Amino acid sequence: MATLKEIPIIDISPYLDPSASQKARDRVAEQVKSACAQYGFLQIVGHGVPLEAQRDILKCCKTLFDLPVEEKEKLSLKNSPSRHGYERMKEQVLDKKALADDKEGFYIGKEEEYEKGFRQGPNQWPSLPHEAFRTPVTTYYHHMLSLARSLLEMLVLGLGHPISVLDSFTKDPVQNLKLLHYPPHTSKDPKQFGAGEHTDFGAITMLLQQPGKEGLQVYYAPDDEWLHVPSVEDRYVVNMGDLVQKWTKGAYRSTVHRVVNAAGDDRYSVPCFYEGNFAAKNPFDPSDESGETVEEHVRKKFDSSYGLK
Repeated sequence: MATLKEIPIIDISPYLDPSASQKARDRVAEQVKSACAQYGFLQIVGHGVPLEAQRDILKCCKTLFDLPVEEKEKLSLKNSPSRHGYERMKEQVLDKKALADDKEGFYIGKEEEYEKGFRQGPNQWPSLPHEAFRTPVTTYYHHMLSLARSLLEMLVLGLGHPISVLDSFTKDPVQNLKLLHYPPHTSKDPKQFGAGEHTDFGAITMLLQQPGKEGLQVYYAPDDEWLHVPSVEDRYVVNMGDLVQKWTKGAYRSTVHRVVNAAGDDRYSVPCFYEGNFAAKNPFDPSDESGETVEEHVRKKFDSSYGLK
């Protein structure tokens, strides 16, 4: 039986509006809390990211992935200690029980002058004019930093914490864009996915999907059913990562999801993974010094998915 459930769509503009009442801002935080508790996912509108920047980054996907394979291979993420760069087709295995993911990707982080370690170092830029790639990518990256900060504020407010608990976690944060290309889904093998079943490694993910190109599916455990998330222009899909589930003791869920390219042709998307300060352990409870740092947790999950040591 088909479910009537869908990932909640939340207009966050009242929270972003400095002239809005506290009541209106609190209402948004409460809606976000409810979605995170039930689904671990939400869809947001009124987010303030310019539509032009969204369209530009999706154009960058096509520009990049249309390059010859040998050009992309020169930018392999394995060349980079920070793991910025190109993921070749079927290089990542997100679900060990399934086939390798039928996609290619490209990681871009904050541009650093020197290598600082995992996820923190210079980017590998393709040989494209700056105005065709690097400039729009960098502009989009900074829009995502701003949006991530606002979303994190809503999360902590929903749990009854002051925004100040984020101060150290959002200082010098690690954030990575991943440009993605899914070829048409032609395999008849039930174990072949664009991206296999997984939960995200870090704190929060903000996903931009190519409008009208469906593919994302979210597992809803109470009904044992996969919810199909539409690809709508100017709407972001946001989900909690494993770290947030751990830090909130399950109050916010990190939910299993997957991608099956249902578009019938090439599909592009751009998830942005916000992981915060890599030295952090639990920003929601600074007194909790147990467990792994953000860097230790994310690196272990990342390396496992690529067969790296």
